[in-house]
Amino acid sequence: MPTQVPTHRMIEAFRAAIINGGISAAADALGMSQPSMSRVIAELQKIVGFQLFVKHGRTVKPTKEALALMTKVQLSFLGLEDIARFSEQLRKQRMGRISICALPAIGHSIMPAAIDFLRKKYPNVVVSLDIASSIEVANRVRNRRADIGFASQGLALGEVEAVTEFTANCVCIAAAGALPADWDHVELQQLCGRPFVALTGTLQKGLEVMLKEADVELDIMAEASQSLSCSELVMRGAGISVVDPFTGNLHRVRGGIALPLRPALTYRVQVVAMGDTRLSAQAKDLVQYLEATARTIRDTCWT
Repeated sequence: MPTQVPTHRMIEAFRAAIINGGISAAADALGMSQPSMSRVIAELQKIVGFQLFVKHGRTVKPTKEALALMTKVQLSFLGLEDIARFSEQLRKQRMGRISICALPAIGHSIMPAAIDFLRKKYPNVVVSLDIASSIEVANRVRNRRADIGFASQGLALGEVEAVTEFTANCVCIAAAGALPADWDHVELQQLCGRPFVALTGTLQKGLEVMLKEADVELDIMAEASQSLSCSELVMRGAGISVVDPFTGNLHRVRGGIALPLRPALTYRVQVVAMGDTRLSAQAKDLVQYLEATARTIRDTCWT
């Protein structure tokens, strides 16, 4: 057993000298004077019992024993860095965490901006987002894998409660130049005779009810399970489509056409959470932001 053990200060100085390529550079890196650095290295050499650095011109070079020692030192410092990173994660979790699960129409369109807003207001809060079907959104909230969920209307929620909902009307989307320039909306009958990209699921079922009542048939050329995929297909010239207003707004921002559908087809989003929990301040602010965004899209873009 060695009679003396190197101090953390000695090991830190030794590591700095290796990494920075010399005693002077190491002293600068650690905010020490060069004489103090040289004294610390000399004390370490006495303890380990062998020379750590040899002169090489105007600087010094580590000996092969020093390089071998550095391998062990690095392992120790990597462990300290892991502890520091873990401590930072614990600190952030103590400051707060919010897990969100949203259906694709919300998660891919207005949710990124909402999370950006949340991160700026609560910079120390960890935010996680999962995209899932409406049924899976409810399941994840029920299993407490998500603090708050955003799902489509009409779910049998059970112990998962609907906190609130926000609505806006669906829109017809097309590629730039694919619809007459003087159109400010699209009548249901005007969908007939044009290649159509159908969105499978609840929205399409609602549209089909309206089409049946109006005796209108669609010329479906492609189908997709997510509204963002419909938007991409439409942008590539596959036809026109009817999607939720949030994806429609994103489609318009990307350079496509998005016009109100007449008569209106309402799109509802339920905000869900467990009935036995209270929403955090972050979750409440998130809901308010999304409600305001939905109003802006509804009132500004599709009137």
